[in-house]
Amino acid sequence: MRILVLLSPTNARGTKTSYTKFRKLLVARGFVMLQAEVYMKVVPNREVAATQLDVLARNAPPTGTVRALSMTERQFGTMRYLAGGPNYQERVVGAKRQVEL
Repeated sequence: MRILVLLSPTNARGTKTSYTKFRKLLVARGFVMLQAEVYMKVVPNREVAATQLDVLARNAPPTGTVRALSMTERQFGTMRYLAGGPNYQERVVGAKRQVEL
């Protein structure tokens, strides 16, 4: 299962600071940037996804829009690239939760 978080900051005063803190929280919780303003995390099941989403909801910035979407691996696998292709991290990690170095 994957969680996608989509950010849409505004130009309101204080937005940059609150979104910077939120992005740092996303990275600290294991989210990786899929593309600009889109972060993704692989989670094992719906319960963990719900817990992650609760934490994000409590820390969401007061301005702009933050959307979250949970999807299965099969649904994520049907994503089509209209331009470009998978980045290096997607090719190496794929759907694995851990990578041994």
